[in-house]
Amino acid sequence: MASLIDTFVLHSTYNTLPLITQVAEVPNDHSQDLQDLRDMLNKHNVPKGVSVRLIHKHFDITEGEVMVFDKIPVPGYGVVQIMKPTVRPNNHQLRGIHYFVDDNASLQAYEYGNYEVPDMSGFESFLAEFCSLVSKRGLQHKFGLKLRCEDYTDQTGWTEYELHEKRGTIMFPDGMPMPDGECDLSVTTEWKAIFNELPRTCKHTTTCGHGRSRCKHCNHCNNHPDDNVVNFGNEAGFCLGGQKILPGTPVHDIVDRIVAAF
Repeated sequence: MASLIDTFVLHSTYNTLPLITQVAEVPNDHSQDLQDLRDMLNKHNVPKGVSVRLIHKHFDITEGEVMVFDKIPVPGYGVVQIMKPTVRPNNHQLRGIHYFVDDNASLQAYEYGNYEVPDMSGFESFLAEFCSLVSKRGLQHKFGLKLRCEDYTDQTGWTEYELHEKRGTIMFPDGMPMPDGECDLSVTTEWKAIFNELPRTCKHTTTCGHGRSRCKHCNHCNNHPDDNVVNFGNEAGFCLGGQKILPGTPVHDIVDRIVAAF
């Protein structure tokens, strides 16, 4: 019987997960598999906050670390979200947010946060069927689950930028000053259930990398593939998602405050 494993994943296991650039074509190449998984969400009438997730990572972690989501207030601007490598806490109060199907056909958490998650008790048959399909079709490093209850952060769009020096990401809400540039890679990373062959509308869009993308029904991930142009910080300002953030700008003020949270 499939189960949800909410323990901390080993760094060696996490680091085997693919980068977003390595799974960019998975949604297209495995469109029927994706549709079958989304149909399964509808079939089992899963709780809100359950979605199919494209398995990927942004950065590797070291021994004793896990990747954790957090919310950071920025006075005068609002709240941003970040994901960062964190030393595993002794008092484990973090909840699994993203899960992959492991070799035992169970769902192992691999990214975490201090958020409310959907109650999956009573959905054992869904978990078993989901894990069985993923395992039989060899999709373990392609599709998994996201479990996170919707809150006020789901009422707006988000754009995510990689902060390479800190091995983390910064997620800006719509309306907040942020870097603005063209993206070089856009990949859908999250899908809700399908109703009458139409996708369930997500209330927000998340993009990550160094550009903005908009879609009613899904989350997007934008990533700059050239590490040489994404270096963090110097006397002239910051580099965020491949774009220089100069002093004297609202974005620099925001990033300067956020960096302290890393």
